[in-house]
Amino acid sequence: MEHALHLLLLLVVTRLFGELSERLGQPASMGEIVAGVAIALVAAASLPIPLLASLAESPFLEVAAEFGIFFLLLLAGIEMRPREIAEHSGGSLAVALGGVLVPLGAGFALAWSVLPETPLKFAQALLVGVALSISAVPVAVSIFRELGYLHTRVGRTVVAAAIFDDVIGLILLAVVLGVIETGASPDLAAMLALLGRAGLFFVIAVAVGLFLYPRLSRAVSRMRIPAPHFSTLMALALGFAVLAEALGMDFILGPFMAGLFFDPETVGAKIYDGIKRSVGDLTDGLLAPLFFASIGVRVELGAVTAVPGFLLALVGVAFLGKLLGAGLPARLAGLSSRESLAVGIGMSGRGAVELIIASIALEAGLFDQPDPIVANLFSALVIMAVVTTLMMPFGLRRVLR
Repeated sequence: MEHALHLLLLLVVTRLFGELSERLGQPASMGEIVAGVAIALVAAASLPIPLLASLAESPFLEVAAEFGIFFLLLLAGIEMRPREIAEHSGGSLAVALGGVLVPLGAGFALAWSVLPETPLKFAQALLVGVALSISAVPVAVSIFRELGYLHTRVGRTVVAAAIFDDVIGLILLAVVLGVIETGASPDLAAMLALLGRAGLFFVIAVAVGLFLYPRLSRAVSRMRIPAPHFSTLMALALGFAVLAEALGMDFILGPFMAGLFFDPETVGAKIYDGIKRSVGDLTDGLLAPLFFASIGVRVELGAVTAVPGFLLALVGVAFLGKLLGAGLPARLAGLSSRESLAVGIGMSGRGAVELIIASIALEAGLFDQPDPIVANLFSALVIMAVVTTLMMPFGLRRVLR
């Protein structure tokens, strides 16, 4: 009974915080992270709320977080339409490349300059760079829609750049997860081997997704069991996850790649819309809130006072890296200064993927060192993601109004 009460309380608390966040003009995920922080504070303060205090140690939270990661990446893949990439201009590709490479390099340089000399230094610095390089654009899209800019040149540029950003981010994700698995700084041979394994994974996944999955989809259409297409999608996601782990990468690449090949052209618009809605409801209504709460539970707010200079520099590099990296290519592509500023700000929010990477790194022991910056690195990355995402709507409204 206690486990059921834990799950009930977790769901209610996270959804209430998420609703409050939405009413304040922020994404629900920000409120759900804050819910986790609040639960951790209640537990740390030993307040006389035993059931709420024990939520932080609930085994359901960890298990639900793992499922949350799986379905968040599956949904991200389903919602991304790779065939649309060919329809977008080179200007959007330049915005995406600049918006990834500038914060990636700046974040890596910042981390490398302050982290202690250990065998894990390269993996830690790369993690920081990748966490700063990936954008979460849904919040920007909602603001563009609210202000009537979604179908303007600036809105289309951000949406198109987001598609390229996802592709680049997937490649970086494979690399950083491989480095986290090995832990130590790789030499040239090890890096080439890592890139080779990542390349092999993508080649196999693309071959299965383009040639085998459509034939399999047509075959299961004739089956009489309930929801055969959903079962096939889950089997594909799990199969890709097994393949990723067999090649020394993390399982989360599996559901993302499976989602990419699940499209209306393969399964039909009706089935696609129905499964997308079902996966979205399960993810957004249950699993994602619990994952974000699990992130909040593990945040140490003491990072604000333990490493204030590093935290301030991290937030500054994260915001300015996107502002310059995405904004300058937009200006060179012909957008006005005001539109280019809006593009840079719109690409500056962070979301689930970088939090997932940080969570995996935490579980892998990447932050288990006495150095204050390393010990607080996970919390600093989460705080950075929250702060930059909170800054973005205010900046967009100010620039576009």
